Amino acid sequence: MIRGTGIDIVHVARIRKLMDKHGERFLKKILSAGEIALMPGVNADLFTAGRFAAKESLVKACGKTFSFSALSVLNESSGKPYFSGDALIQISEGATIHLSISHDTDYAVAFVVIETA
Repeated sequence: MIRGTGIDIVHVARIRKLMDKHGERFLKKILSAGEIALMPGVNADLFTAGRFAAKESLVKACGKTFSFSALSVLNESSGKPYFSGDALIQISEGATIHLSISHDTDYAVAFVVIETA
């Protein structure tokens, strides 16, 4: 049974502007330490925008707020994204969370479905 869905779209230029203005302080607010370590040298703004959209989508899907830096968006070896972190326990309550992220030059979008048995 689907318990919740969420979608978010982010203008990459907005994220780039925040990164330029606030630097590491901004990144530490929305990314986990693990995500910051994985950030690529090229297109870091796309990477960050995708993860921001994913976390915003999760907030919409579950109806709960959480510290964005307490949750990571990682990738399986196939490239499929997934959420990880201690905050996930209180958010998911045993449900399965499906995540999809897509990027373009100007936008990043993410979609979340929360499914229970």
